[in-house]
Amino acid sequence: MSLFSVLLAGCALVLAQTGTAQKPQPKKNVTLEDAKVYREAMIWFKKAEAMIGTSKENSDEQMECFLKAIQIMPDFLEAHYNLGLIYASRKQMKEATTEFEKVLKIEPKFDPGIYFLLASAYQESGNSDAAMGALEEGLQRKPGDAKMLRALAYLQFTNRKDTAAIRSLQQLLEMDPTDVSSRIDLAQLFQRNNDLEQSISNYQDALRVDPGNFSAHSNLGVIYLKQKKYAEAAAELESANQAKPGDAEVLEKLGDAYSFQRQYSKSATAYKATLERAGDRAAIYAKLGFSLASMNQAAEAAAALENAVRLDPKNSETLFLLGDLYGELKRPDDAISAYQRSLEINPKQKEVHYNLGTLYAEQNRLDDAMVELNTTVQLDPDYYPAWANLAAVSEKLDRDTEAIKAHEKLVALGKAQSLNYFRLGVLYAKVNQPDPSIAAFAKAIELEPDKYRAILREELKKVHSVLDSVRYKEGFARLLNSPGR
Repeated sequence: MSLFSVLLAGCALVLAQTGTAQKPQPKKNVTLEDAKVYREAMIWFKKAEAMIGTSKENSDEQMECFLKAIQIMPDFLEAHYNLGLIYASRKQMKEATTEFEKVLKIEPKFDPGIYFLLASAYQESGNSDAAMGALEEGLQRKPGDAKMLRALAYLQFTNRKDTAAIRSLQQLLEMDPTDVSSRIDLAQLFQRNNDLEQSISNYQDALRVDPGNFSAHSNLGVIYLKQKKYAEAAAELESANQAKPGDAEVLEKLGDAYSFQRQYSKSATAYKATLERAGDRAAIYAKLGFSLASMNQAAEAAAALENAVRLDPKNSETLFLLGDLYGELKRPDDAISAYQRSLEINPKQKEVHYNLGTLYAEQNRLDDAMVELNTTVQLDPDYYPAWANLAAVSEKLDRDTEAIKAHEKLVALGKAQSLNYFRLGVLYAKVNQPDPSIAAFAKAIELEPDKYRAILREELKKVHSVLDSVRYKEGFARLLNSPGR
């Protein structure tokens, strides 16, 4: 229920407590005819007044009595006012608004409290701008009225009149610095406008008055998460969970704070608690799966991610991680299926293409591996792990030109190892390019001299060798002569 709904629910009580609310007064310098009209109107007014505190209060009969009084005396101020209260208590807000407006038209200096009732009626009938206007007018009549100012701040807050709402809340806090509710609202406004330092300061002020305030702790936790202050975020969210145990949103964010600190056991516990309270949610299962995977609990992680996929089968990242877990669990067919489903959703994931290509290579599905690895380097020409695997698969398929290109790319990227130079030397020799072959062998021997000299010498013992194009080259012979030979 809104603030205004709560306040309007007391309108009938106002009537019961005050009776006629404003005692009707006869006009001065009245004629005999005026007096007669006044007496007739008062008869009906008194009948309505007698129903206050009885079962007929706010009834159709009471309302009809006030209406009779107004028919007889149209400017009957008190009858209009009490009729407005009845309409408000019956949720007939358009009619209540009309009556309260008539009161102010008849007597502009009527009790300023009527502006609050008028604003309430406007708000309940869906006219927030008119409600704010009424409250502002009422505050001009009665500056410093906390009830009207608080209601105005509420409306400004909910209608995103943030600058005005901040000003109203600051006025309330000047009147009462211990007003925690206004302090929290002010902090939330600063938070909404990304003035995080002001927001933090006001939340902290609220906690000095009310150390166990749930909203202050939980919102501070959210801000610290945004600022990547994960330890501070966890501390605030833990306090929020103590103030209001089991809040699913707090538990989820607490899990996030732990996860960012790599406290995966704690994050898994928080996510499990979130699921207990919030029910099945794909995002929480996915986060739980990540935490469990980070704890090397592959089977449990896969089960969590399977639930995430069941609830949200279109999340490519979840399927990607699930594929990795299936790979760890030696379930290659399931891994391939998960990777393929992930790529159907988002074909631009280079890591998924790479993992799928590597898995194909491990299964000796070399042509399939080539497709995926080539797609990987098309998406990211500098992704060197894919070039390394592409070089190995190309060689197994005797695609020498493609293998040379892959090894050369590793050299260009500065990621080549001694094996890459050695394989380049072999491949250049196979395609009868002796000079590049010798240069590549020289680099391999420079990096690991004993290993590659021994391999080359062993290869030269063969009658027919891939090294035939270089075996009699002077530069190649020098490479094989180690200083200690």
